[in-house]
Amino acid sequence: MFSFKARKWAVISGVVAVFILGASIYFTLEKEVIIRDEDKEAVVSTFASNVAELLEKQNITLDPEDEVTPSPDTKLSEGMQITIKRAFPVKIAVDGKEITLKTRPKTVANILAKAKINLDEKDKVQPALGEYILGEAEINVIRVNERVTTEIRSIPFETVSRKDYNLPLGEKKVIQDGEEGQEEVTTIEILENGKVVSTTTESKVIKAPKPKIVLTGTVQVASRGGVDFSYIEKKRMLATAYTHTGNRTATGTMPRVGVVAVDPKVIPLGTRLYIDGYGFARAEDTGGAIKGDKIDLFLDTSEETKRFGRRWVTVYILK
Repeated sequence: MFSFKARKWAVISGVVAVFILGASIYFTLEKEVIIRDEDKEAVVSTFASNVAELLEKQNITLDPEDEVTPSPDTKLSEGMQITIKRAFPVKIAVDGKEITLKTRPKTVANILAKAKINLDEKDKVQPALGEYILGEAEINVIRVNERVTTEIRSIPFETVSRKDYNLPLGEKKVIQDGEEGQEEVTTIEILENGKVVSTTTESKVIKAPKPKIVLTGTVQVASRGGVDFSYIEKKRMLATAYTHTGNRTATGTMPRVGVVAVDPKVIPLGTRLYIDGYGFARAEDTGGAIKGDKIDLFLDTSEETKRFGRRWVTVYILK
């Protein structure tokens, strides 16, 4: 049998062993880890078994969008580094309202998808869909719509006035009534968030207008020496005179009294005329010096041409 003394030492030894074992377990279970929460860092000692338990014991709360590395169910080990990346708020202006959500860095397209915002083909987004959002930001969704309207409009007709050399001066005669036309006018409006930002108009003629045609009389009557004649125009012209040269006129006739030389651009050859101080005549000839409002009158003799000289005359263009 053991003596009392032996039993005493056995008890003491057992207590010491239990203490040593407990201390060993204590130090085995306790771990020192590093927690990095954004720009904050802390070194903590813990008996927690995994990351989630540690964060709960440290009263560290996470939003669903926050990221923890390693994952919350990871078992803790001595010296482990735990990193928390916090989500940041992003404001989205869309359809007349503002939506705020938290996110980690993503493209604009991914953020809009997360917010369940659908885009039509013509909608605009600022910043662009492919841009990466790294921190707090605002995204603006611009709804773009096209509004098309079509209407039929009338096209007014024009009035065309033509000279008539058979009607007395001032008399008018309608030979064709005017008719309005029609055109289809399409207006295209581009709206951004309900406001018109641009307008374009396209038109297509459905029925062309028909002009109104009015004849205007030009014939006037003058009287010289008891003889009446009708004319359509009168001009003030600088007159000279010429006589026989032995050559035919520009129209192939022989020059004679009543033949005059003109500028065909002003008075066409063959035109019948009445010239004050000379009488009735026909434009049959031309001359190198006869340009513009000039006229050269044929006279029988050189003496007559000298007496005539140069003078301003009124020339009537006969009907």
